[in-house]
Amino acid sequence: MSDKEAPPQSTASGGDRISALPDGVRELVLSFLPAHEAVRMAVVARSWRDLWMRSPALRITEWGSFDKFNQFVECLLRLRCTAPVSGHHPSSDPRAAPALLDSCHFNFGTLDFFNYENMIQNEDIYKKLVNYWFKCALCCQVRVLQYCFSQDCGFRLELVDLTLISGHLTKLELAGVSLTDDNVDLSGCPVLWDLKVEHCYIEIWEIQSPYLQHLRMANCSFLIMSGRTLIRVPSLISLELTECSGRAPFLDSMPSLAAAVVTFYSDDSDDRCRLSSIDVCGSDDCKGCECYYYADSSTDRINCLLLNGLSEATNLELSAYPETVVFRRDLKFAHTFGKLKTLVLADWFVADDLSALIWFLHHSPILEKLTLHISKVHENAITAEQICKLPEPSVASSLLKIAEIKCHQVDGIVIEILKILTAYGVPVEQINIQCSAGSGYVNFKCTGFSVK
Repeated sequence: MSDKEAPPQSTASGGDRISALPDGVRELVLSFLPAHEAVRMAVVARSWRDLWMRSPALRITEWGSFDKFNQFVECLLRLRCTAPVSGHHPSSDPRAAPALLDSCHFNFGTLDFFNYENMIQNEDIYKKLVNYWFKCALCCQVRVLQYCFSQDCGFRLELVDLTLISGHLTKLELAGVSLTDDNVDLSGCPVLWDLKVEHCYIEIWEIQSPYLQHLRMANCSFLIMSGRTLIRVPSLISLELTECSGRAPFLDSMPSLAAAVVTFYSDDSDDRCRLSSIDVCGSDDCKGCECYYYADSSTDRINCLLLNGLSEATNLELSAYPETVVFRRDLKFAHTFGKLKTLVLADWFVADDLSALIWFLHHSPILEKLTLHISKVHENAITAEQICKLPEPSVASSLLKIAEIKCHQVDGIVIEILKILTAYGVPVEQINIQCSAGSGYVNFKCTGFSVK
């Protein structure tokens, strides 16, 4: 009888119950351990010797001096590779042969060995190593790859040459890194459908993938000062672009887009103008107006940074500080939102006048539900000279039956919004208002409203 088939030996505690688990279960258990602990489990018994090579996941975290850690990671990835890497070939022994990786997680950055002074002195070495580890993980034919550095590193390590080729990668997560190459080209990953980028520095001109379906970019800094990052993802179904700083990216056409959430509440946004002007204010020290447009200001495609790329969405949320000008300036060149059914607008649409609200009501012919968030109390109503001319009721979408207003109190702005909605034919009893009252909320419906 082979060692693998031998019954588990008894221990002083009453027996080795883990070794009695069926094939596949022990490998799954190891997948939840940090990689260095999973490898150490080889000392439990001979039957455990190669189990870590068949574990469906690797979780690589720091565990000591960087030199020892580097040696461990290099050896670990070489042994798990199912394709040759730098002269290494997988074993022909079926029992020792590595299984395909479902997921590989790099998660490190605490200061116990990635200390700031050491990283400054050896930045080039670290950069080469982390890029090598990244490519080795792809050679393991991994399906889900997570590459995360904690922000306490002091700065973000660079990932370069992200022209990726993989027939297995389905999901990629990047956090706490700096993307500094000319572009991120994911065209060589035909099954890569999900990309998540968080807390990263974006210093690239283009992100492109003809296959990507879900994209989330959160708390990232777009750092190209004299231009904008182009995002070209024509098959995208869902988009989250939230709390990013720097200069807003340019979104190319996304004809399959179903849902999008785009928010700009970062204090470090370079698309804010103190005058909240639709046109550039002319001030020499205004970041929001300096080099605002993507390139040639005479072309519609370039001027409309975000809204034309979002115009095929069914569900859309657009939120930003009132001083953020990118949405409002886009309205000059934006297309009709012919598929839009659910729309959420927060804060930015209030600035100067309510023309942005009127624009969406006029250019969303099948809109069914509208939600408006107003986080600031406005002491005065918009004057008659400021408000845009109200439309004729005949241009209203007959499908718009539910409107929600979420605010601190019913102030002058809310009154003007009610006037606009009723002019668009929204039944007054279908307008729900939620006001914050201390630590709670008061919900009520209008039962009547008269326009004077």
